[in-house]
Amino acid sequence: MINSALQISLIAEEQIPAAGEMLARAFFYDPLCVYAQPDPEARMSQFTWLFTELIRAGARQRSVYASTCVYRPNGIAVWMPPQPDEQPVTDQLGLRFDPEAHHRFTSACRHFERIHRQCIAGPHWYLGLLGVSPQWQGRGIGRTLVAPVLQRADRECLPCYLETFVPGKVPFYERLGFSVVGAGVEPRSRVPFWAMRRRPAG
Repeated sequence: MINSALQISLIAEEQIPAAGEMLARAFFYDPLCVYAQPDPEARMSQFTWLFTELIRAGARQRSVYASTCVYRPNGIAVWMPPQPDEQPVTDQLGLRFDPEAHHRFTSACRHFERIHRQCIAGPHWYLGLLGVSPQWQGRGIGRTLVAPVLQRADRECLPCYLETFVPGKVPFYERLGFSVVGAGVEPRSRVPFWAMRRRPAG
Protein backbone atom coordinates (compact mmCIF):
# COMPACT_ATOMS: atom_id res chain seq x y z
CA MET A 1 0.00 0.00 0.00
CA ILE A 2 1.29 3.46 -0.90
CA ASN A 3 2.08 5.71 2.03
CA SER A 4 -0.25 8.72 2.19
CA ALA A 5 2.82 10.99 2.44
CA LEU A 6 3.90 10.00 -1.07
CA GLN A 7 3.11 12.22 -4.03
CA ILE A 8 3.20 11.30 -7.74
CA SER A 9 3.68 14.19 -10.16
CA LEU A 10 5.76 15.47 -13.06
CA ILE A 11 9.28 15.92 -11.79
CA ALA A 12 10.42 19.39 -10.71
CA GLU A 13 13.71 20.83 -11.94
CA GLU A 14 15.20 20.98 -8.45
CA GLN A 15 14.49 17.26 -7.90
CA ILE A 16 16.45 16.07 -10.94
CA PRO A 17 19.95 15.62 -9.38
CA ALA A 18 18.60 13.54 -6.49
CA ALA A 19 16.45 11.54 -8.92
CA GLY A 20 19.47 10.70 -11.09
CA GLU A 21 21.39 9.43 -8.07
CA MET A 22 18.38 7.45 -6.89
CA LEU A 23 18.05 5.73 -10.28
CA ALA A 24 21.77 4.90 -10.32
CA ARG A 25 21.32 3.13 -6.98
CA ALA A 26 18.14 1.39 -8.12
CA PHE A 27 19.88 0.11 -11.28
CA PHE A 28 23.26 -0.54 -9.64
CA TYR A 29 23.00 -4.32 -10.15
CA ASP A 30 21.07 -4.20 -13.42
CA PRO A 31 22.81 -6.66 -15.79
CA LEU A 32 23.30 -4.10 -18.56
CA CYS A 33 24.79 -1.52 -16.19
CA VAL A 34 27.13 -4.10 -14.63
CA TYR A 35 28.26 -5.25 -18.08
CA ALA A 36 28.85 -1.70 -19.29
CA GLN A 37 30.86 -0.69 -16.21
CA PRO A 38 32.14 -3.53 -13.98
CA ASP A 39 33.90 -1.12 -11.61
CA PRO A 40 31.36 -0.25 -8.86
CA GLU A 41 32.64 3.26 -8.11
CA ALA A 42 32.81 4.25 -11.77
CA ARG A 43 29.40 2.67 -12.40
CA MET A 44 27.77 4.78 -9.73
CA SER A 45 29.40 7.97 -11.01
CA GLN A 46 28.83 7.39 -14.71
CA PHE A 47 25.25 6.17 -14.47
CA THR A 48 24.32 8.93 -12.03
CA TRP A 49 25.38 11.37 -14.76
CA LEU A 50 23.59 9.43 -17.52
CA PHE A 51 20.32 9.00 -15.63
CA THR A 52 20.36 12.64 -14.51
CA GLU A 53 20.69 13.77 -18.12
CA LEU A 54 17.98 11.35 -19.31
CA ILE A 55 15.65 12.70 -16.63
CA ARG A 56 16.51 16.28 -17.56
CA ALA A 57 15.78 15.62 -21.25
CA GLY A 58 12.50 13.90 -20.41
CA ALA A 59 11.48 16.68 -18.02
CA ARG A 60 11.74 19.19 -20.85
CA GLN A 61 9.14 17.11 -22.70
CA ARG A 62 6.99 16.67 -19.58
CA SER A 63 7.37 12.89 -19.70
CA VAL A 64 9.06 12.13 -16.35
CA TYR A 65 7.01 11.25 -13.27
CA ALA A 66 8.42 11.16 -9.76
CA SER A 67 7.23 9.60 -6.55
CA THR A 68 8.36 11.69 -3.62
CA CYS A 69 8.28 11.49 0.15
CA VAL A 70 9.02 14.76 1.92
CA TYR A 71 9.95 16.09 -1.53
CA ARG A 72 12.83 13.61 -2.09
CA PRO A 73 12.34 11.27 -5.09
CA ASN A 74 12.04 7.57 -4.26
CA GLY A 75 10.68 6.44 -7.61
CA ILE A 76 11.05 7.66 -11.21
CA ALA A 77 9.42 6.79 -14.54
CA VAL A 78 11.17 8.23 -17.61
CA TRP A 79 9.16 8.03 -20.82
CA MET A 80 10.04 9.01 -24.37
CA PRO A 81 7.02 10.54 -26.11
CA PRO A 82 5.79 9.40 -29.54
CA GLN A 83 7.62 12.22 -31.31
CA PRO A 84 10.65 13.20 -29.21
CA ASP A 85 12.13 16.54 -30.17
CA GLU A 86 15.63 16.08 -28.77
CA GLN A 87 18.82 14.22 -29.75
CA PRO A 88 19.42 11.09 -27.64
CA VAL A 89 21.45 11.75 -24.50
CA THR A 90 23.48 8.62 -25.27
CA ASP A 91 25.15 10.60 -28.07
CA GLN A 92 27.06 12.41 -25.30
CA LEU A 93 28.30 9.27 -23.49
CA GLY A 94 31.87 9.73 -24.68
CA LEU A 95 32.07 12.88 -22.57
CA ARG A 96 31.66 11.01 -19.27
CA PHE A 97 32.11 7.25 -19.83
CA ASP A 98 35.61 5.79 -20.11
CA PRO A 99 36.34 4.37 -23.60
CA GLU A 100 35.76 0.70 -22.72
CA ALA A 101 32.49 1.35 -20.89
CA HIS A 102 31.39 3.65 -23.70
CA HIS A 103 32.02 0.93 -26.30
CA ARG A 104 30.29 -1.80 -24.28
CA PHE A 105 27.23 0.29 -23.50
CA THR A 106 26.74 1.81 -26.95
CA SER A 107 27.21 -1.50 -28.78
CA ALA A 108 24.58 -3.11 -26.57
CA CYS A 109 22.26 -0.12 -27.02
CA ARG A 110 22.54 -0.38 -30.81
CA HIS A 111 21.40 -3.99 -30.59
CA PHE A 112 18.40 -3.07 -28.46
CA GLU A 113 17.53 -0.21 -30.79
CA ARG A 114 17.34 -2.73 -33.65
CA ILE A 115 15.09 -4.96 -31.55
CA HIS A 116 12.95 -1.93 -30.73
CA ARG A 117 12.44 -1.13 -34.42
CA GLN A 118 11.61 -4.75 -35.20
CA CYS A 119 9.05 -5.07 -32.42
CA ILE A 120 7.03 -1.90 -32.84
CA ALA A 121 6.47 0.61 -35.62
CA GLY A 122 4.71 3.94 -35.74
CA PRO A 123 4.08 6.41 -32.91
CA HIS A 124 4.27 4.94 -29.41
CA TRP A 125 5.31 5.75 -25.86
CA TYR A 126 8.65 4.23 -24.78
CA LEU A 127 9.30 3.53 -21.12
CA GLY A 128 13.05 4.06 -20.94
CA LEU A 129 13.49 3.83 -17.16
CA LEU A 130 11.36 2.81 -14.21
CA GLY A 131 13.10 2.62 -10.88
CA VAL A 132 12.11 2.65 -7.22
CA SER A 133 14.49 2.91 -4.26
CA PRO A 134 15.05 -0.60 -2.85
CA GLN A 135 13.63 0.31 0.56
CA TRP A 136 10.41 1.54 -1.09
CA GLN A 137 9.82 -1.40 -3.39
CA GLY A 138 6.79 -3.66 -3.02
CA ARG A 139 4.41 -0.80 -2.16
CA GLY A 140 2.78 -0.27 -5.56
CA ILE A 141 4.88 2.79 -6.41
CA GLY A 142 6.02 1.50 -9.80
CA ARG A 143 2.48 0.76 -10.93
CA THR A 144 1.33 4.21 -9.81
CA LEU A 145 4.26 5.96 -11.50
CA VAL A 146 3.45 4.57 -14.95
CA ALA A 147 -0.32 5.03 -14.67
CA PRO A 148 -0.50 8.64 -16.00
CA VAL A 149 1.17 7.77 -19.31
CA LEU A 150 -0.62 4.43 -19.68
CA GLN A 151 -3.91 6.27 -19.27
CA ARG A 152 -2.82 8.92 -21.76
CA ALA A 153 -1.74 6.25 -24.25
CA ASP A 154 -5.17 4.64 -23.92
CA ARG A 155 -6.89 7.97 -24.59
CA GLU A 156 -4.68 8.58 -27.62
CA CYS A 157 -5.00 4.95 -28.84
CA LEU A 158 -1.21 4.56 -28.80
CA PRO A 159 0.82 1.47 -27.86
CA CYS A 160 3.66 1.46 -25.33
CA TYR A 161 7.01 -0.32 -25.44
CA LEU A 162 9.84 -1.21 -23.06
CA GLU A 163 12.77 -3.54 -22.55
CA THR A 164 13.78 -5.24 -19.33
CA PHE A 165 16.92 -7.21 -18.55
CA VAL A 166 15.63 -8.80 -15.33
CA PRO A 167 13.35 -11.84 -15.70
CA GLY A 168 11.57 -11.13 -12.43
CA LYS A 169 10.21 -7.87 -13.85
CA VAL A 170 8.38 -9.53 -16.73
CA PRO A 171 5.33 -10.57 -14.63
CA PHE A 172 5.10 -7.05 -13.19
CA TYR A 173 4.82 -5.54 -16.64
CA GLU A 174 2.44 -8.26 -17.78
CA ARG A 175 0.09 -7.21 -14.99
CA LEU A 176 0.15 -3.71 -16.51
CA GLY A 177 -0.99 -5.06 -19.87
CA PHE A 178 2.38 -5.57 -21.58
CA SER A 179 3.16 -8.73 -23.54
CA VAL A 180 6.55 -10.14 -24.51
CA VAL A 181 7.09 -9.55 -28.25
CA GLY A 182 10.80 -10.37 -28.38
CA ALA A 183 13.33 -12.09 -26.15
CA GLY A 184 16.87 -13.31 -26.41
CA VAL A 185 20.45 -12.58 -25.41
CA GLU A 186 22.52 -9.62 -26.57
CA PRO A 187 25.38 -11.31 -28.48
CA ARG A 188 28.41 -9.49 -27.01
CA SER A 189 27.36 -8.99 -23.42
CA ARG A 190 25.26 -12.15 -23.11
CA VAL A 191 22.76 -9.98 -21.23
CA PRO A 192 19.24 -11.47 -21.56
CA PHE A 193 16.43 -9.17 -22.58
CA TRP A 194 12.66 -9.13 -22.90
CA ALA A 195 11.03 -6.65 -25.28
CA MET A 196 7.45 -5.88 -24.28
CA ARG A 197 4.58 -4.05 -25.96
CA ARG A 198 1.24 -2.87 -24.61
CA ARG A 199 -1.72 -2.27 -26.85
CA PRO A 200 -4.06 0.59 -25.92
CA ALA A 201 -7.02 -0.50 -23.83
CA GLY A 202 -10.55 -0.05 -25.05
